[in-house]
Amino acid sequence: MATLAESLLASAERRLPIRKRADLEARRHRYLGKTYWIVKDPVALNYFRFEEEEFAILQMLDGNTSLAEIKRRFEAAFPPQKITLDELQQFLGQLHRSGLVVSDAPGQAIQLQKRRKERRRKQLIATLGNVLAIRFKGVDPEPFLNWLYPKVRWLFSPWFLGLCVFMWVAAITLILVEFDVFTSRLPGFYQFFGPSNWLWLAATLAFMKILHEIGHGLTAKHFGGECHDIGVMLLVLTPCLYCNVSDSWMLPNKWHRAAIGAAGIFVEVTIAAIATFIWWFTEPSLLHYLALNAMFIGSVSTVLFNGNPLLRYDGYYVLADLVEIPNLRQKAGQFLNQKLAQWLLGLEPPEDPFMPKRRKIFFITYALAAVVYRWVILFSILMFLYRVFEPYGLKIIGQAIVVLAIYGLLFQPVYSIWRFFYVPGRWYQVKKPRMIASIIGVVVLLLFVCFVPLPYRVIAALELQPDEADTVYVSVAGILQEIYVKPGDEVRAGQPIVKLCNPDLEIEISRLQHQCRRAEIALEYLTQFERYADPTANLRMEQLEKTLEALRQQLEAKMSELPRLTLCASRAGTILPPPWQPVRPSPTGQLPSWSGIPLDKENLGCFLEQGTKVCLVGDPRRFKAVLVIPQSEIEFVAVGQKVQIKLDGLPDRTFVGTLGEISAQAMEVSPERLATRRGGDVPTRVDRTGVERPVTPSYQAAVHLVDDEGILQIGLRGRAKIHVAPQSLGYRLWRWVARTFNFTL
Repeated sequence: MATLAESLLASAERRLPIRKRADLEARRHRYLGKTYWIVKDPVALNYFRFEEEEFAILQMLDGNTSLAEIKRRFEAAFPPQKITLDELQQFLGQLHRSGLVVSDAPGQAIQLQKRRKERRRKQLIATLGNVLAIRFKGVDPEPFLNWLYPKVRWLFSPWFLGLCVFMWVAAITLILVEFDVFTSRLPGFYQFFGPSNWLWLAATLAFMKILHEIGHGLTAKHFGGECHDIGVMLLVLTPCLYCNVSDSWMLPNKWHRAAIGAAGIFVEVTIAAIATFIWWFTEPSLLHYLALNAMFIGSVSTVLFNGNPLLRYDGYYVLADLVEIPNLRQKAGQFLNQKLAQWLLGLEPPEDPFMPKRRKIFFITYALAAVVYRWVILFSILMFLYRVFEPYGLKIIGQAIVVLAIYGLLFQPVYSIWRFFYVPGRWYQVKKPRMIASIIGVVVLLLFVCFVPLPYRVIAALELQPDEADTVYVSVAGILQEIYVKPGDEVRAGQPIVKLCNPDLEIEISRLQHQCRRAEIALEYLTQFERYADPTANLRMEQLEKTLEALRQQLEAKMSELPRLTLCASRAGTILPPPWQPVRPSPTGQLPSWSGIPLDKENLGCFLEQGTKVCLVGDPRRFKAVLVIPQSEIEFVAVGQKVQIKLDGLPDRTFVGTLGEISAQAMEVSPERLATRRGGDVPTRVDRTGVERPVTPSYQAAVHLVDDEGILQIGLRGRAKIHVAPQSLGYRLWRWVARTFNFTL
């Protein structure tokens, strides 16, 4: 009776009904001084990297050679290496699962169907795990690129590329030299990301991404590559294009591959540079704001996403080409997992010829940085979307995206751990003392996160206001005729500040005086001549007396308004300017009557409405920072806590104070300059009366400041950092989740 080994040996001598696909394409490359073969599947557009020994085995698969013959030929071609029949069978299984070989054995249709279902399942899981970048099936752009490339070949000339780089440098220089003016002209967060700009921002993003992907495709054509897949994707909920230039792996020159990967970045940065000059030299208009959109997308997205090698976008593939390590992130992650398994569980890493043998610190650092940065970017995007949707009652959309994104981040690690221990015999390889020590370490870390309080700070928006100053209001509307003081002047109580004139009031007084005189004459006539002759004279006299009394009261009221056209100081002190009024056209399209502050000489002759703040009278050294604290944080805030203040107009200075009084009632009206629609940080909504009201309940608090240097100004905005009682990291995380999903705290 034949033994198992004899049966295996006998079967190894039989013809192997497996052959290499005839349509596969292969190129010989060198990575880090070692020869590899890149194999392309032209149907599925998949690419594989093989060592010379593995590629030799693939070449031996002709449908007639036996396993034993392949073993003998391999060992003869690559002495002194040896290979077992089991290793050969495992490698052939990998080739079959990858679709690089075909088999004449029966039942292949069922295997292909299973492979297709498995591929679709993985694609679905990958889509659910990355809801911020969803790809749809595309088309083959080769005919279009073959038609377009000859017409735009000049774009790859040295003079044009040099001109683009010159524009980059010029745009950056302009921003650095005029940085203060540049930042002052930028809109606020809610103004830029408000609903009025959503459509234009999406259109700009789509347009730039189309040029971005065409840049990839044309660069691939320029260096002899191909592009067979271009389609639509949703990038942060915005439709745009993607371009698959994986065919660049077939190019032997790593600099050409890197250039293809960097082409999209080059296009976006060039567009952003051109848009910078358009935005700088144009007045507010549609073109002006579209240029700003292009600046934002081409610069911020390049730094945070496309050009960053920690995310699997263009910058990552450029780095992978330059360091000559395909699948850099996968290899780095696998290397880190093996090291963690070795350190925490005592498992020895398996031999893998494709794993890095050098620069191990680089791979560990890269893997950790990529994981951390991916979490940071994801949560930043989620908070950005949540903040954009919140003021418009669309929080449910942000919450749904948060759930799907967190699922994508947590599912893969949990699934990998489960699959790791699911391997038969893996549990028995674990060194129990090492595992117990690791578990204790994790428990200690969790206890630290959940129970050890760490310094905690509450962030609040603020506006500077004068402390204990009297505001001089316009009580009777009029035309600014004379200005007697300027900001910084010392005044005494009752001293005139400005004088207004109101022609309408003067005309009304003249009309009332004339009517009173007519009524007096009529009453005098009735008294002297018709009182006894006309029986109705007494009744008419009574009516005239009532009319005259009403006219005199109206005249007295109007006359009392004349002195109020001269505004005087209510106390002794220093003239302080009110908040600066920008040039803002009215909703009807009319030009504003004044701008700046009413005490500016340029505003002489302007019309001041009733209630306009002309100035303040008080101590110029005493200010009050009015903080707006969300209801979710008010429980941590108490009088006497330390407060650090950063002002937008003085970014290099930090002011320190103590929290004074805290309002017991939630504010009903948001400070105008802190409202999101005015560029502030407090989310607001406009009610039917046109008043800005906070979206979420908020409370006001005050920090008293003394300005001995004379650098503070009324109306400056900023942020305050309130040092409250310490809180554990776990409690903070729970509060964030509870607030996001409206749990009751």
